[in-house]
Amino acid sequence: MFKYMQGKNILFVPLLIVMHNTEVGAATHIEEAFNLGRLDHQASLLYTLRWARDWRDVPEEFQKKPDRPFCGTSHVVEAVSATSALGPDFAKKLAKQVQRRPTTTNQLVSPSGHFRVHFDTVGHDAVENIDVNANGIPDWIDVTMHVLDSTWTLQIETLGYNPPPKDGGNAGDEYDVYIVDLGRGGAYGFTYPERFGNTSPSYLELDNDYTNSIYQQTRGTDALRVTIAHEFNHAIQFGYYQGSDGIWWQESTSTWMEEVAYPEINDYLQYLQSFLGAPHRSLYSGNRFGSDFHIYGSSVFSHFLENQYGRGVNRLIWEELGRQTNARLEHFNRVLLQFEAGGFSQAIGEFGVWNYFTGARFQTGYYPEGHLYPLVPIHDLILDESQKEIQFDDVLDATGTKYLRIRPELRSGGVRLNFDSGRGQWQKSLLFVTRDSVKVRSFMQSEEKIKGWDQFREIILSITSSEESGFAYPFSVKALYDPSLMDGSVAEISTLYPPSPNPFHSTVDPYINFIFDLDHNSTETRMAIFSLAGELVWSQDLGPISARTGHNVKWYGKSRMQGVGKDGKFIASGIYYVLIETDREHMYQTFALISDI
Repeated sequence: MFKYMQGKNILFVPLLIVMHNTEVGAATHIEEAFNLGRLDHQASLLYTLRWARDWRDVPEEFQKKPDRPFCGTSHVVEAVSATSALGPDFAKKLAKQVQRRPTTTNQLVSPSGHFRVHFDTVGHDAVENIDVNANGIPDWIDVTMHVLDSTWTLQIETLGYNPPPKDGGNAGDEYDVYIVDLGRGGAYGFTYPERFGNTSPSYLELDNDYTNSIYQQTRGTDALRVTIAHEFNHAIQFGYYQGSDGIWWQESTSTWMEEVAYPEINDYLQYLQSFLGAPHRSLYSGNRFGSDFHIYGSSVFSHFLENQYGRGVNRLIWEELGRQTNARLEHFNRVLLQFEAGGFSQAIGEFGVWNYFTGARFQTGYYPEGHLYPLVPIHDLILDESQKEIQFDDVLDATGTKYLRIRPELRSGGVRLNFDSGRGQWQKSLLFVTRDSVKVRSFMQSEEKIKGWDQFREIILSITSSEESGFAYPFSVKALYDPSLMDGSVAEISTLYPPSPNPFHSTVDPYINFIFDLDHNSTETRMAIFSLAGELVWSQDLGPISARTGHNVKWYGKSRMQGVGKDGKFIASGIYYVLIETDREHMYQTFALISDI
């Protein structure tokens, strides 16, 4: 016999649905109809809300099952915000459609006393009647209460957020959570504020098993965990500021909070393509109908803020938004000025640089999981030897970034760059990419001369609009190849210098340097390390190398064969050869290695 109390039927006014997004779904058809004038504003809002609850509960032309879970946050916020403009008739329809809490027969208070969980054991919303530990409580409810309590501990007691506002005693003083079948629509979870305004009490709805076919990326208890972390963070946010102008920040930080709570699940990765794949868009430019992942992909901005300024910065921003009762970026600036003199403008420029270092361009010192992120698109500026100036014109929305790439292709000389804009504030950075490193420097003036560009594989110009609002800020970049921009480092003779340090103590010294000069361009260059017996222990394809002095390859004392990718184990003590092979010649040196392994 399950130990629970009988529930009560309670009515309320929900104001926000919090779910995860999808790239294409029925909501996009509703949006199309609205844009074509086939649906008025009122109908489009109501249909979208109905579809979010159950995709079959709309006219047949919109009845398409979503491909994956989606976000309805902006749908309800926009609908509620529109009540004053659309009048009392719309308000009544909205209330009839969504103004009621679920009716359940059972409820339990979590062990911490912070949550009251409402559920059924029969009917279409029922949880499965499995009770492995024989404590009289369905196992799904046991897990739900455990995750809720640990989420409270993390977000309120550890991270220092305020508890969510109390609802005035609806079903008790505890925070209410309802377990229902959400798989009929497409929601991971719902967070419902009970009134419209700057702040509001709220309650959650969670799915009863997360096994419906709609839950593809993350299912079962993993889906329950990240959803509770996400949705409860919304409940906390509503105690600071719940205005519709902050929807993108609500979703950015709630999606980020999933990763804070459960870094091993990585559910947030599915949203990043829509953000990093369109870096020209503003932070807050998520689709009005929520039919793209952009506002969830903006969680990468919350990750950037955490890694650059500390985990507490996102909470400080929420506190500032609560004081100011709006989500304008000037309030982000006020918080970020506590960390660096450039405030939001400098931060958004650095954010643009960080977003270059993803996927195959991953570098340590940026996103810890950046190797899992998609690449940002890059536009190539093709400079030939005709020494003709090329010009690139484009526009950026506020906070958006454009990446331009220049490839020296082993040509000596350099490049002249000129940046011009008709209006707006800008942050510009030059990224100098070598075989195994990237150097970043600010592009402060309107003109830059880059000497000796052949020492780099490519040069990236990251251009970010540091405006806090607005769209289509124009800019122009001119680039000119100039063979006279030499840096005086052309080698007269190819030389491989004695390795340093020598001997190399692999478990004490961080690495050994192999420094060499080339008197010719080499399109295919390889380096290898052999034992005295001729055994190959390490190899690396260095790719194209220019004719210049001071090339440096670092080796960390571990075995690796070309094509394997990652370094293996530390190799044994002994005398070793290092060999460099170019298009024209071979060079070698010997060195001693001391290993404690």
